[in-house]
Order: sequence, then structure tokens, then C-alpha cells
Amino acid sequence: MGRSKKTKFIASKININSNIFSLNKENLVKLIPDAILGKPTLEKNTWTWKITETKTISGYGVEFIYGNLVKSRYESVNVVDGDKINNYKIPKPVAYFSRFIYDPVSEVLIFEETGQIDRDEFMERFQDLIFKSKIEIGEVIIKVIPKKEEIYNRITNMDVLTKIEFDLIPPNMHSKDTFASLDDIIHEENATRMKATFENKDGLNKDGVFIKSGVEKVSNAYGDVKAYGYNNIPSRSKRHKTKRSHTKFNSRDLVHMRTFQDENDSDKFFGKLKKFAIEMRDIIL
Repeated sequence: MGRSKKTKFIASKININSNIFSLNKENLVKLIPDAILGKPTLEKNTWTWKITETKTISGYGVEFIYGNLVKSRYESVNVVDGDKINNYKIPKPVAYFSRFIYDPVSEVLIFEETGQIDRDEFMERFQDLIFKSKIEIGEVIIKVIPKKEEIYNRITNMDVLTKIEFDLIPPNMHSKDTFASLDDIIHEENATRMKATFENKDGLNKDGVFIKSGVEKVSNAYGDVKAYGYNNIPSRSKRHKTKRSHTKFNSRDLVHMRTFQDENDSDKFFGKLKKFAIEMRDIIL
């Protein structure tokens, strides 16, 4: 593993989307491991993206897939040559990479967020590579797995919830009872995506059925939620006892993540990633 350092890993889930209503949906989901192991390559702007060094590692009765998402390109640097500065083209592409582990049972994807590849860029390019590798799967959407209790706490701690926005997708497999009613709406309309906004400047019902079901669905990696509101705080004004302090949050910022110390012992490092994946499986299944 090289020099010991701390690394941050994000929890997410891969979702079939464009072919979500296919009668062959379950078989399409099973093609995702083949798409990853196919080590696809993609050109995007000046970068070459590819999946490399894939292998299967066993644990918890599952054959996980481990690998790297790599972005690379040819670059040049300035070098000192005597009393001159010359531009030197590096003969091989400069590469940056993020490690990942995929659980085919739950479609949980644990990936490394780095200074060169942030979570949004990782998910977007990984989606593109799966589609390119196995076009019959159709477009997939990767969603982070946010902390349900943290979402509820943020909503509860708002004195007044004035606006909430949901961006939801259908589940790959079976819907949970806690959000089945929303999935019924999505399926009835044959939609691959549903956006819903509730707004009231005087305050929404935080315990509303849609809000509760929507948060449950988001926390199972089938969407995102943004909420806006305000808290009443003491005011120094002689005319008003309180003033409004506006607040907001995005579920994408409340994601399950782990910070690991890189291990020289590969088995120990893989063990941490596998355990994290299984913990996320228990949350969303």
C-alpha cells in the first residue's frame, strides 16, 4: 500500500434507471459486475478515464469486486536546464486514481474520494463507464447513501420548514413498505425520475406522509432531498424579540463515509472496505 495515510471512502449505490421498467431488469442488474470487470475506457475532455486492476475478493459469503477508477492525460512540467527553464513533456500519462469495492448482492459501491477525484466526478464517470462497457444495461444512476437520522434531525431542528425538494428514482428491485406508495406513483406514470417540491412560507408539516416516505426513500439511495427553513433566535433589536436565521441542507452532504488508515497489509485494508459495504447493505436492504 505504500506510505501510511488516511483515506476517505464514500457509500453509494448503483441503480438501473433508463431500463428500470424492463421485464429483464434483474438480469440487467447482474450484468453490472461484468461491465466493471470489462475494464472500460472513456475519453472525456482532455482526460482518459478507465477502470483498472480489478479483482474479486471474498468475504461475508460475497464475491466483491475491487478496482481503481483512473483519470490520466499527458502533461508537461517546467524544468531547470542550466540557467534556463525549459518545458518538458512527461513521456507517459500522469494518472490519478480512486479505489472502490462493489457488492453485487446489494449494488452497494464504496469508493475513495480524493483531492483529484471528488465524489461527483467519480459517480458521473463510473456511470458513463458502466454504460459504455455494457450498453444493454442502459444508463445507470449512482446515488450516495445519506444518514437517515441526520436528515430527520436537520428537519426537526428547523423551527420552521418552509420548502423541501425531492428528486427520486425507482428502486432496482423490491420497494420497502416505508416508501412503497411513492414507488406506486412513479411506476403508474412510467417515470424514471420524479421531482416534487413542497413550499409554505408559514411552515410545512414536518410529519407529512410524503416527507416521511421521501426521506426513507432517499436514505435507501433512491434520490436526494434539499430542505430550507429558519430558526427563531434572540434579537438585540428593541422592536423585535427574535429574528430569523435561515438554514438549509442537502442530503448529498450527509453521506455515510469512513476514514481509514492505509494498511501495508492488503487483507486488513480489504477487510475494512468489505465490512463497510456490508454495513451499508444492512441499511438499504
